[in-house]
Amino acid sequence: MVDTKRYNEWIEMAKKDLKGANILYEHDGDFGLVCFHCQQAIEKYLKGYLIFRTGFLQDGHNLVKLCKKASNFDSGFKDYFKDCAFVNAFYIETRYPAEDPLIVSKEDAEECLSITRKIIDMIDGLLEINGIS
Repeated sequence: MVDTKRYNEWIEMAKKDLKGANILYEHDGDFGLVCFHCQQAIEKYLKGYLIFRTGFLQDGHNLVKLCKKASNFDSGFKDYFKDCAFVNAFYIETRYPAEDPLIVSKEDAEECLSITRKIIDMIDGLLEINGIS
Protein backbone atom coordinates (compact mmCIF):
# COMPACT_ATOMS: atom_id res chain seq x y z
CA MET A 1 0.00 0.00 0.00
CA VAL A 2 1.21 3.49 -0.84
CA ASP A 3 -0.05 6.39 1.26
CA THR A 4 -1.88 9.04 -0.70
CA LYS A 5 -0.39 12.45 -1.37
CA ARG A 6 -3.86 14.04 -1.50
CA TYR A 7 -3.88 16.25 1.57
CA ASN A 8 -7.68 16.31 1.83
CA GLU A 9 -7.77 12.54 2.33
CA TRP A 10 -5.37 12.91 5.28
CA ILE A 11 -7.66 15.56 6.74
CA GLU A 12 -10.71 13.30 6.38
CA MET A 13 -8.93 10.37 8.06
CA ALA A 14 -7.87 12.68 10.88
CA LYS A 15 -11.47 13.73 11.42
CA LYS A 16 -12.39 10.05 11.80
CA ASP A 17 -9.72 9.66 14.48
CA LEU A 18 -11.06 12.67 16.36
CA LYS A 19 -14.61 11.35 16.07
CA GLY A 20 -13.43 8.01 17.48
CA ALA A 21 -11.68 9.76 20.36
CA ASN A 22 -14.83 11.73 21.16
CA ILE A 23 -17.04 8.62 21.07
CA LEU A 24 -14.67 6.73 23.38
CA TYR A 25 -14.52 9.66 25.79
CA GLU A 26 -18.27 10.24 25.84
CA HIS A 27 -18.95 6.56 26.52
CA ASP A 28 -16.32 6.11 29.24
CA GLY A 29 -13.99 4.21 26.95
CA ASP A 30 -10.34 3.66 27.66
CA PHE A 31 -8.68 7.06 28.19
CA GLY A 32 -5.42 5.76 26.72
CA LEU A 33 -7.20 5.01 23.46
CA VAL A 34 -8.78 8.47 23.51
CA CYS A 35 -5.29 9.97 23.71
CA PHE A 36 -3.94 7.62 21.03
CA HIS A 37 -6.68 8.65 18.60
CA CYS A 38 -5.95 12.30 19.40
CA GLN A 39 -2.29 11.72 18.54
CA GLN A 40 -3.36 10.10 15.28
CA ALA A 41 -5.71 12.97 14.41
CA ILE A 42 -3.00 15.58 14.97
CA GLU A 43 -0.42 13.55 13.05
CA LYS A 44 -2.70 13.17 10.05
CA TYR A 45 -3.78 16.80 10.12
CA LEU A 46 -0.16 17.95 10.23
CA LYS A 47 0.79 15.57 7.42
CA GLY A 48 -2.16 16.78 5.37
CA TYR A 49 -1.14 20.40 5.92
CA LEU A 50 2.47 19.63 4.98
CA ILE A 51 1.35 17.81 1.82
CA PHE A 52 -0.73 20.88 0.96
CA ARG A 53 2.30 23.14 1.45
CA THR A 54 5.04 20.92 -0.04
CA GLY A 55 3.41 18.27 -2.21
CA PHE A 56 5.35 15.64 -0.26
CA LEU A 57 4.28 13.16 2.41
CA GLN A 58 6.43 13.56 5.51
CA ASP A 59 7.86 10.48 7.20
CA GLY A 60 7.51 9.79 10.89
CA HIS A 61 4.98 9.99 13.66
CA ASN A 62 6.61 12.49 16.01
CA LEU A 63 4.19 15.38 16.43
CA VAL A 64 6.87 17.80 17.57
CA LYS A 65 8.97 17.19 14.45
CA LEU A 66 5.93 17.51 12.18
CA CYS A 67 4.85 20.68 13.97
CA LYS A 68 8.35 22.15 13.59
CA LYS A 69 8.23 21.43 9.86
CA ALA A 70 4.81 23.12 9.68
CA SER A 71 6.22 26.15 11.52
CA ASN A 72 8.43 26.78 8.49
CA PHE A 73 5.23 27.78 6.68
CA ASP A 74 3.36 29.45 9.53
CA SER A 75 5.03 30.60 12.74
CA GLY A 76 1.77 30.02 14.68
CA PHE A 77 2.69 26.34 14.91
CA LYS A 78 5.47 27.30 17.35
CA ASP A 79 2.75 27.85 19.96
CA TYR A 80 1.94 24.13 19.81
CA PHE A 81 5.36 22.50 20.33
CA LYS A 82 4.71 21.79 24.03
CA ASP A 83 1.17 20.61 23.32
CA CYS A 84 2.46 18.25 20.66
CA ALA A 85 5.05 16.90 23.10
CA PHE A 86 2.27 16.20 25.62
CA VAL A 87 0.10 14.30 23.13
CA ASN A 88 3.13 12.55 21.63
CA ALA A 89 3.68 10.77 24.95
CA PHE A 90 0.60 8.66 24.28
CA TYR A 91 1.60 7.33 20.85
CA ILE A 92 3.52 4.17 21.77
CA GLU A 93 2.68 3.69 25.42
CA THR A 94 -1.06 3.34 24.83
CA ARG A 95 -0.71 0.78 22.05
CA TYR A 96 1.35 -2.03 23.56
CA PRO A 97 1.38 -3.91 26.85
CA ALA A 98 4.21 -2.89 29.16
CA GLU A 99 5.80 -3.98 32.40
CA ASP A 100 4.87 -0.59 33.82
CA PRO A 101 1.75 0.45 31.92
CA LEU A 102 1.02 4.10 31.40
CA ILE A 103 -1.95 5.19 33.49
CA VAL A 104 -3.98 7.75 31.56
CA SER A 105 -6.35 9.93 33.56
CA LYS A 106 -9.60 11.51 32.48
CA GLU A 107 -7.82 14.86 32.74
CA ASP A 108 -5.11 13.63 30.34
CA ALA A 109 -7.80 12.61 27.85
CA GLU A 110 -9.56 15.97 28.20
CA GLU A 111 -6.27 17.79 27.64
CA CYS A 112 -5.51 15.72 24.54
CA LEU A 113 -8.97 16.41 23.13
CA SER A 114 -8.58 20.13 23.79
CA ILE A 115 -5.14 20.28 22.17
CA THR A 116 -6.36 18.29 19.18
CA ARG A 117 -9.28 20.65 18.60
CA LYS A 118 -7.01 23.72 18.84
CA ILE A 119 -4.51 22.38 16.32
CA ILE A 120 -7.24 21.22 13.94
CA ASP A 121 -8.98 24.59 14.16
CA MET A 122 -5.72 26.35 13.37
CA ILE A 123 -5.01 24.18 10.34
CA ASP A 124 -8.60 24.45 9.12
CA GLY A 125 -8.21 28.23 9.34
CA LEU A 126 -4.98 28.13 7.35
CA LEU A 127 -6.57 25.99 4.66
CA GLU A 128 -9.55 28.36 4.47
CA ILE A 129 -7.21 31.32 4.05
CA ASN A 130 -5.78 29.52 1.04
CA GLY A 131 -9.24 28.94 -0.43
CA ILE A 132 -9.32 25.28 0.52
CA SER A 133 -11.75 23.42 2.78
